[in-house]
Amino acid sequence: MARSVCLESTRMGSVRPVYPRHANRYGTLHGGRLAWWLLESGAMAAMRATRGYVVLGAIDYLFILEPVRVGELFETYSWVIGSTSHTVDVLSYGVASSAGGGSPRLVSLSIQTYVAVDESVRSREHGASIRACSFEGEALLNIHEEWLRERRELVEKRHEVARDTSRLSVPYRVESYEIVYPESTFSLPRVLDATKFFYSIDSLGALAAMKATGSPVVTASFDAAVFASPAYVGDVLRAEAGVTGVGRTSLEVLVKVVAENPIEERENTVAQLYMVLVSIGPDGRPAEPRRKPQVPEDLQKGFELRRIVRQKKRERIKEILHLVEALPK
Repeated sequence: MARSVCLESTRMGSVRPVYPRHANRYGTLHGGRLAWWLLESGAMAAMRATRGYVVLGAIDYLFILEPVRVGELFETYSWVIGSTSHTVDVLSYGVASSAGGGSPRLVSLSIQTYVAVDESVRSREHGASIRACSFEGEALLNIHEEWLRERRELVEKRHEVARDTSRLSVPYRVESYEIVYPESTFSLPRVLDATKFFYSIDSLGALAAMKATGSPVVTASFDAAVFASPAYVGDVLRAEAGVTGVGRTSLEVLVKVVAENPIEERENTVAQLYMVLVSIGPDGRPAEPRRKPQVPEDLQKGFELRRIVRQKKRERIKEILHLVEALPK
């Protein structure tokens, strides 16, 4: 029998001070660490609602709207906004504020899907039925229904992505390797916590972008992310990134992460996602890069279509934030 869970009761929050060790060259919070902290909040909300282990399954989007500066506080809030028998969808947002007080400002917003799993990372029925206990909550359930339809395509290609361990065929491709250590896990023993790996993903994507443009860059968003299979302690992660589209000051990078285990003779793709990065001038503001990357026409067309979708989602952020802020505290 399903447990009825009020959407409003699933709220999970955290606050972290931003130290220099968390920052990029501009003295602002590294985009990969921001994503790590925001998604970690989402994972905890998902675990609380499902009463057990979860793994990140997909990300609709994660927008970084403003920089968070060294010395500020970064606060995250997450709600489970809907469920299926084996998954929950989570809405997370982050705000920054001065440690000395002052009004917080919105810096990031994201929608993610988590899959409930057992200790063997097999999908399980979590038994939670998320319902709205307020008028404001009903509107958030509608967002879950929209994302449920949109993520069907991502979910359906998970097995295809997991099997395809070939290297990316994209310009300005870069590649890196690292081993999964116990410190890279969270709640599941021996299993890589995808939220922690975002720091490495962001760094590699930025390297591909800088190689292509000859200019410094910052991260604007992650989206269309599918997490296809787990990686375990002892696995070797092969991460690749390359440019798939170019705007006036922005460019899109495709990232793919493959887990290899030479001892077990196992190889599987862990994740695939897109990043959007922005070229930055000497004053720290968006600027045209030193050189414009050359991208094949078919890749550029795909980028233009995804850019339209991103803009539509970005335009909804204020509406979504208004709904979340209206939830009973």
